[in-house]
Amino acid sequence: MALVFARQPILDRNNRIYGYELLYRDGMGQSYQSKDGDAATSQVMAASFLSMGFEEISGTKKAFINFTDRMLQNKIATLFPKKQLVVEILENVEPTAEIIEACRKLKARGYMLALDDFIFRPGYEALIELADIIKVDFQSTRLPAARLEIIRRFANGKIHFLAEKVETHEDHQMAMRMGYGLFQGYYYCKPVLVHSQGVPPSKMNHLQLIKLLKQEEPGFDELVDLIEKDVAFSLEILKIANSVYYYRGNQVTSVRRAALTMGLKELKKWAFITALRKIGDSDHDAVIKTSVERAKFLELLCDQSGRIFYKTEMFTLGLLSMIDVLTGCEMSELLPELPLSEEAKRILRSSYDDSVMSIFFRLMLAFEQGNWEEQESLSGLCGIAPEQVAEAYTGAVIWANRCDLV
Repeated sequence: MALVFARQPILDRNNRIYGYELLYRDGMGQSYQSKDGDAATSQVMAASFLSMGFEEISGTKKAFINFTDRMLQNKIATLFPKKQLVVEILENVEPTAEIIEACRKLKARGYMLALDDFIFRPGYEALIELADIIKVDFQSTRLPAARLEIIRRFANGKIHFLAEKVETHEDHQMAMRMGYGLFQGYYYCKPVLVHSQGVPPSKMNHLQLIKLLKQEEPGFDELVDLIEKDVAFSLEILKIANSVYYYRGNQVTSVRRAALTMGLKELKKWAFITALRKIGDSDHDAVIKTSVERAKFLELLCDQSGRIFYKTEMFTLGLLSMIDVLTGCEMSELLPELPLSEEAKRILRSSYDDSVMSIFFRLMLAFEQGNWEEQESLSGLCGIAPEQVAEAYTGAVIWANRCDLV
């Protein structure tokens, strides 16, 4: 059965990506919450990590995966690298003597344990003592006093507290004040805007660069000259050219050599991405990474569906889909400056229709959020099999991770 998975970033207090939780289902449409949770979890591990490796899925970050009681007892976690795996113990796992012993053995071998959707119940003391991370669902634990009480009661100097399902700026700020150190939720894929009076001049310069890169020109020599005029820009391109994805055995030491190694089309993409990173800052780690994955995902969907005519436009659309967050400006202020068609600009206004670009964009959003039913419906409208969509998403994740963007 085909694996369908998406990643949701987990951030630290500095807005840096700490890790990813895998949201997944199997090819029959069952999520990990199915009656046979072991089968679903086994599949995501076997299909993802055993065949591809942790580095391909999560880069250098932690990978959070749900474990059922049987998987804990069967020592499935020991198949995977302890430095990256975080074993999430589901809320319905009973803290029996066997479970506690299995968790003790994992801890002794150096694995991290997280208690998912934490609500204290008698008998959980031993698991709390072993836990590295306690995840508090901000949607089910709505009272501020209850959110704070968990930290006050169980803080022991070793446990990290993770606020999950954070969906508003207010919840994020509350979690920060209360002392939560890790954060997860849809809010971090589209944080609140810091409204400004127009586009700052420094960011406008980079927007102009993006417009130039989107044109058929500059050609090879012009693009190399453009990059070489900016030392920081040149260093970024050289870093990418020497990454595992492009490395050919000899270190690339010049922008011109990088252009020959990568090819003009690839060089333009990475110059585009580098310009986007300059528009953002260190607070936008997850936003930039998501934008890059979106760009490649949409491009690969065009390949999968045979709609190669749309590839360049869809790549650009994905890359600029959160430019409002990166600049701190309303999208309406930015759209006149963006090198996009009128159709693409309508999509960025969230004005969707039945066009190919609109359906692809909605499909991307559904996949990103783990909304599998909508994803399957939109896949049908695109004429793409669900496994092809999954393949495109996986390819986008690998493409971004291999170049070590963050």
